[in-house]
Amino acid sequence: MISYDRYLTHIDLLNTYAKAYYEQDAPLVSDYEYDQLYKEIREFEAANPLLIITNSPTHHIGGAPKPTFSTFTHPSILPSLSNIFSFDEIQEFTNRLQRLTKMEQLIFSVEPKIDGLAVAIHYEKGHLKMGATRGNGQVGEVITQNILTISTLPRILREPISIEVRGEVFIRRSVFDRLKSQFANPRNAAAGSLRQLDPKITAQRHLDIFLYQGIYPGITTHIEMLEFLKTLGLPVIPHFKKADSAKKIFAYIQSLETQKNQNDFDTDGVVIKINDLAIQHQLGLTTKAPRWAIAYKFESDKAITSLKDIIVQVGRTGVLTPVALLEPVALSGVIVQRATLHNDDDITRKGIKIGDRVLLQRAGEVIPQILKTVETFESSRAFQMPDTCPVCQMPVVKAEDEVAYRCVNPACPAQLKARVVHFASRDAMAIEGLGDALAEQLVDSGFIRSLPDIYKLSKTQLLTIDRFAEKSAENLIKAINASKICELAQFIFACGIPFVGKTTAHHIADYFGNLNAFCATNLDELLEVPEIGEKTAEIILKTISIFKIMIQEFIALGVSPKINSTFSGPLSGKRFLLTGTLNKLTRNQAENRIIKAGGRMVSTITQNLDYLIVGESPGSKLKKAENLNQKGSSINILDEMGFESLFSNT
Repeated sequence: MISYDRYLTHIDLLNTYAKAYYEQDAPLVSDYEYDQLYKEIREFEAANPLLIITNSPTHHIGGAPKPTFSTFTHPSILPSLSNIFSFDEIQEFTNRLQRLTKMEQLIFSVEPKIDGLAVAIHYEKGHLKMGATRGNGQVGEVITQNILTISTLPRILREPISIEVRGEVFIRRSVFDRLKSQFANPRNAAAGSLRQLDPKITAQRHLDIFLYQGIYPGITTHIEMLEFLKTLGLPVIPHFKKADSAKKIFAYIQSLETQKNQNDFDTDGVVIKINDLAIQHQLGLTTKAPRWAIAYKFESDKAITSLKDIIVQVGRTGVLTPVALLEPVALSGVIVQRATLHNDDDITRKGIKIGDRVLLQRAGEVIPQILKTVETFESSRAFQMPDTCPVCQMPVVKAEDEVAYRCVNPACPAQLKARVVHFASRDAMAIEGLGDALAEQLVDSGFIRSLPDIYKLSKTQLLTIDRFAEKSAENLIKAINASKICELAQFIFACGIPFVGKTTAHHIADYFGNLNAFCATNLDELLEVPEIGEKTAEIILKTISIFKIMIQEFIALGVSPKINSTFSGPLSGKRFLLTGTLNKLTRNQAENRIIKAGGRMVSTITQNLDYLIVGESPGSKLKKAENLNQKGSSINILDEMGFESLFSNT
């Protein structure tokens, strides 16, 4: 079993991985690696319940909704599932449920687990009215217009009933073949497409959906519900089957695993559920997962091949990443020729040498990874990280507290190319048409020497680029100009500040409200921003002087980042935070009321807070607000009646 220190380290790692997966649609590790770490955390917590900490991934679901979408509170929780990996664990699961229900035999439904994005869809009187992502299980993102682009999902049911259905949105393998250059894997493609702000882009991706649950009265079993959904014309998950023992469940799992590569959709496992809906209700949920269902995860696909060479790539922050060049090998239905090696420590730990025969894994269609050496030879040679950058030949350094080697030359062309691609990406400034190949050409030609040069590009310059036509040049200039009006969080993320991802960029934007305040920040202020620790704060302060100059140049070129509120109204621009329980409104109702009046919800008490709304049994936020007011802040602390008066006076 892992130590307490390892437990804390695992939690930090998994929370980082979960954000990348759920909120950024950009997984950092394979499902298998995540699941193994998660299993170790779960085992530690089972043996040490008094040591469980509140931010453990075993106690929360999914990720936070994107601030660019309106939110929807699910009538009942959309849970995630606990994972198992062996027949013994299936046996343990079925035995535990027999003990809990005091029943000698239970009927289970066994069905494929689709590797997609979970959604809830509401029909009213037969008409599709609303669709939302799972989000954190309680609050998701409203994505109705994007859901409506799914051609296999009917807008009108065959019967005029009101019903909630839940399922997984995915992209078929045959469709993904046309999108490989844009996404790492089908799951990323589906998630990124479903969370597009422009439904026209979503429609071009040809999303699909399988439904696995319906919420409707009068139906007694899960399989009966699936059959009922079929009669309504809804696309139901295929290949579901009943089983009444662990042995029968496992036999069907093996059958599904054997056939998984024959499907036109990705499955990463099998879901096992109690069939009786009344028993499901009786058993209920834990803090994160239902007691009546579990996911059996397939073992990752693996292959053995030869490691021909290791090259080094340079990222936008200067980090050198070793990449394995492989003898081409078929894996998970594709030919693999490259694999990530993460860093020099990873290579040493796995004992990998150039020329070895290596075991390769491609779990969940994520970038392939080398697990270990299976055969080494006298001719095999050890890899050594270069002393100089392979692109600019400037010195490479390794900080004492980091595993990464870095090129310290900010003018390194490789870094600049990667920064340009990041700046233009869809989650940053969303400049359509400025991708890897064009970024490389623009940097090599000298047209871009720093990020602000993007806004100096002319049509004449673009027409000198190989294979760049007049229409595409005009479209790119339009996209660049359109990006000048942007959200503050997008711009901060686009600048590529080390350790500042999308979520942190939103926290920074919420805290400071404008670029001037952010550029004038200090260590104490940064440490008040949610999820910024001392190391990240110090890195931001070290690099912010460089960014100040760059930001001034952006503004001079017409870039205008602002915090955009979805609604305008009497509370426009005011920051709100709620603590305790309100009597007349739920927390979500209160937050929606604030947002519709133009206010903004923030997640922590700072001196920039305008209003703290206090209900019954408030937490430590009230005391912190009072302490800040004693030091000169002017936070308005209101009870529920005072909160109501904000609206009656407007």
